[in-house]
Amino acid sequence: MTSLTRDEARTRAELLRVRRYDVELDLTGLLCGTTLRSRSTVDFSARRTDEPIFVDIVADEVRAWLDGAALPAEAYDGERLTLPALGGDHQLVVAASTDRTEQRTGIHRWVDPADGGTYVWTSFEPDDARRVFACFDQPDLKAVVAFTVHAPAGWTVVSNSAVLECTDRAGDTAPADGTRPADGTGPVDGTGPADDAGSGAGAARTWRFADTPRMSPYVTVVCAGPFHQVRRTVDGYDLAVLARRSLAAHLDRQAPELFDLTAAGLRFFGEQFDMPFPQRTYTQVFCPDFQGAMENWGCVTWMDSALYRTEPTDAQRERRAVVLLHEMAHMWFGDLVTMRWWDDLWLNESFADWAAMWAAERCTPFTGAWVSFLGDRKEAGYSADGGPTTHPVRQEIATVDDARAAFDRVTYSKGASVLRQLTAYTGEEPFVAGLRRHFARHAYGNATLEDLLASVAGPSGRDLATWAREWLLTAGTDTMSVRTDTDAEGRYRSVEVLVEPPAERPANRPHRLAVGVYDITDDRPVLRRRVELDAAPPATAVPELAGAPAADLLLVNDADLTFARVRPDAPTRAAMLRYGPSLPDPLSRAVTRLTLWHLVEDGLLAPDEVVRYAARALAVETDPAARAGLLGTAERAVRNWVDASAVPAVGDELAAACAALARAAGERDEPATVRAALRAALAVAYRPERLAELDELVGDDVDLRWHWLTQVAATGGYDPDAVAKLLDRDPDPDSAGRAAAVRAARPDSTAKDEVWREIFTGALPLPMLPAVGQAFWDPGQGDLLAPFADRFLDELPTLGGGMTTVMVTIGSLFPTHGVDRDFPARVEAAADRLPPLAAARVLDRSHVLGQMLRARAVR
Repeated sequence: MTSLTRDEARTRAELLRVRRYDVELDLTGLLCGTTLRSRSTVDFSARRTDEPIFVDIVADEVRAWLDGAALPAEAYDGERLTLPALGGDHQLVVAASTDRTEQRTGIHRWVDPADGGTYVWTSFEPDDARRVFACFDQPDLKAVVAFTVHAPAGWTVVSNSAVLECTDRAGDTAPADGTRPADGTGPVDGTGPADDAGSGAGAARTWRFADTPRMSPYVTVVCAGPFHQVRRTVDGYDLAVLARRSLAAHLDRQAPELFDLTAAGLRFFGEQFDMPFPQRTYTQVFCPDFQGAMENWGCVTWMDSALYRTEPTDAQRERRAVVLLHEMAHMWFGDLVTMRWWDDLWLNESFADWAAMWAAERCTPFTGAWVSFLGDRKEAGYSADGGPTTHPVRQEIATVDDARAAFDRVTYSKGASVLRQLTAYTGEEPFVAGLRRHFARHAYGNATLEDLLASVAGPSGRDLATWAREWLLTAGTDTMSVRTDTDAEGRYRSVEVLVEPPAERPANRPHRLAVGVYDITDDRPVLRRRVELDAAPPATAVPELAGAPAADLLLVNDADLTFARVRPDAPTRAAMLRYGPSLPDPLSRAVTRLTLWHLVEDGLLAPDEVVRYAARALAVETDPAARAGLLGTAERAVRNWVDASAVPAVGDELAAACAALARAAGERDEPATVRAALRAALAVAYRPERLAELDELVGDDVDLRWHWLTQVAATGGYDPDAVAKLLDRDPDPDSAGRAAAVRAARPDSTAKDEVWREIFTGALPLPMLPAVGQAFWDPGQGDLLAPFADRFLDELPTLGGGMTTVMVTIGSLFPTHGVDRDFPARVEAAADRLPPLAAARVLDRSHVLGQMLRARAVR
């Protein structure tokens, strides 16, 4: 498809002012079919110009009228409707219809196999609003939007703003929340007169929504279907959470926690930014066959796998809270104040990631959010920044297709890490004061990097132009180490922090960081002091330590303030391996774990060393976030980084440590820790005696039993009767995906081929793919998997669906076993035939695969 260019967008923005969209959507054809009809009325003004202007619309049939006069059919090319040269005020009306509603792109129709209910959601970032209604689909042409939606009578419809009116086709007015009746005090089924969505065929309701604030087309949304919903009013906001009916019990149980987090976040951000969220309603919709979450203004969409079907671990609950706060932060970073063009995508995503961690630690029970961030998102940011497609946090984006490729861990995780470093560099209060100025100056408009720096520079008193040039406009990761000189009495003559920029991307970044000074007392590290300093290449002295007794351990980037890889010398590495699990602060322990992992990535430490480190650390780790990082690193190392021949033995060491942790946590009545430990154990256990032990520990837990069946299947013990019985027991309507993971794990080419076809034909919902992909690429099945590696490259160009489908499929199915050393070269050749997003994803995964292959040879 044609991709909007930056130059085209700039030209339209110079010529146009869009006042409002009145969008009428007819969803009645989606109850039993695939047809969407829309009618868009666009009020806009244009500067007098000879340049033709185009409107974006992707549909099967389009008719249009400009100021009442029909436009010729040849004005529409399938993606763009060209208007004649014009000036002044105008009204454009575009009627369109499309049957492309089951491709997870723009709009998606999905039928719940559990009860036959039909659900519809939209998701428009970066430019898929055009797939639903005619618009100028770029972020800096904001307008007021008013939706009117015709839907089957059994459906509830939600959008960005409050419902003004809900009217039956016969003219009767239904309650505004779509129910008949509803008391407004508790769970509401949202299904209207009949519980069966199918019974509404031929009957319809019309939903009319209030005008939105001025907003970009990509954050508009409509969701519809026989949703179950729960509502609560808090601090004057009407809060609602919705999910499909087959998840009603799960939503009811989890709604109180979701409401508490939502209310706390709205209160925190409104106070901190001195600008309360400007709408009365805040709705969150858990959508089926959806991956991730999307920050539509006032109506956030989620993957409905975020509604836990079994009791969650601590890490899962924290992760959901952080995602909730990330999307909420977008109400200010992205929705209220929006980037002018996609090269400032970081103004949305980096800030939302940073703000989510900041808020989680300040206004929720999840006070270890930065520890979790280091062990998950920041770690991925380091990996991405060291890969072949790295780029500056703020980058030049020529087309919207290029923008899709920018939704990566450099933009999100490195960007958030850089902002955390900036808050340490400027001080938090001056930084937040600058953000308040930024929102006040640019509310309901658009802004750029320069606008942000102008707002923050005054309160901070720092030279942010230099900071931005080095941190935001230069790619690559600096490497840090410490150089010491000690006298005969064991005192430091000098201590220096060495900063080495990447050779291929020289930079002179200012770092705000801390060096932890630790002494070993009774075989445990004790913090003597933590020195904060500004450091820059090539070396910066730490005068505070001159003349002090030499430490047993100097931990660089203690407190994790900056974004840099740390390269310890051999004695420091030995001290970290021995004493790291006993460091007094969980963030220090997380920094140590990540430093050791980076040595594995660089081929300087065998992956089994980190697994054994994690196994020892699990016995003493008390912080849930730090424990989750240990489990994640160790499990990943066993499954993908340890040589296949050593996996059974190394995996058994980790599984034994996890089983011991589960038993100890059970005695302490910590069920979330038990579940986390046993999930990790079941991912790496291959020996029959260990699987038998875990069988006993799993007991009747349905979720853990699925993990057990998957791992047993990987070792050749597939039991279809056990799978069938567990399907009958499992209350999860998506349990068929768990059964697919069991089949995918089997060392059987026919079973793998069957699951492979389900994935590439879209038969499996997206949220199921990560678990299925992990089971598929089992480390002990290299010979069996070899044909699928090249098959993956052959089938990539045929992959349908939108941006999220591509990202999730490549992330879940990229080969990790059954490959030879020439495979990365074949990936590079295949990438030349792919669009920018898919090409970037496979090249990054290929880079990591190269690191894995090297690590498997390290002894």
